[in-house]
Amino acid sequence: MIDILKADKEFQFKVDDEENEHQLSLRTVTLGAGAKDELHIVEAEALDYEGNPTKVVLASLKMSVQPTVSLGGFEITPPVVLRLKCGSGPVYVSGQHLVALEEEPESDEEEDDGKIVNASTKRPASGGGAKTPQVYELKPGREVAGKNMQKAKQNGKDSKPSTPASKSKTPDSKKDKILTPKTPKVPLSLEEIKAKMQASVDKGTTLPKLEPKFANYVKNCFRTEDQKVIQALWQWRQTL
Repeated sequence: MIDILKADKEFQFKVDDEENEHQLSLRTVTLGAGAKDELHIVEAEALDYEGNPTKVVLASLKMSVQPTVSLGGFEITPPVVLRLKCGSGPVYVSGQHLVALEEEPESDEEEDDGKIVNASTKRPASGGGAKTPQVYELKPGREVAGKNMQKAKQNGKDSKPSTPASKSKTPDSKKDKILTPKTPKVPLSLEEIKAKMQASVDKGTTLPKLEPKFANYVKNCFRTEDQKVIQALWQWRQTL
């Protein structure tokens, strides 16, 4: 369908069919011939997931800058109102009315075997299906923007729906074991820390030369907070 928006004119899309799901798939918004070189803003109004009215700007057009905007199949659930928020028009909006229909089994044989597969498929609205709103009537010289919808359906008597393999969970045996509390580590003594530092120096490691950095080095590497031990180590460090 293609609809023309002009100043002070709204395009309303409503459906009376409540059994099937309907959507309005918008493709392009284009300035028509004779449109002024001014800003045109196209706005859409619909309902959000909570049923509250919400508005969104679909396109901002200007003949000398951007006369056409592609929406790439932007889908809105009716009821929908399109309006020219700014500008004098004309503006062409192209899109397609989609309807999701429930597929019925093709034969009784499938029903007897208990292998009925229902597929919900979106189809473009046509005159032979759901009621076509008046807004989709085409005028001479205008094209209809189409949209191909892939049909999902499973046929065949021998085809069986695959059942995901159920995985049995084995109780974690670790939960049944009584955990033995770990013995807290005993801080190293002053002499043990000296021995480790001396071994590091023998390997070529340079100990910090400033007292604050040396204190942090001792706290981080040897996990000791004893200020007496740290002070004694610093005095020993001066002798190296």
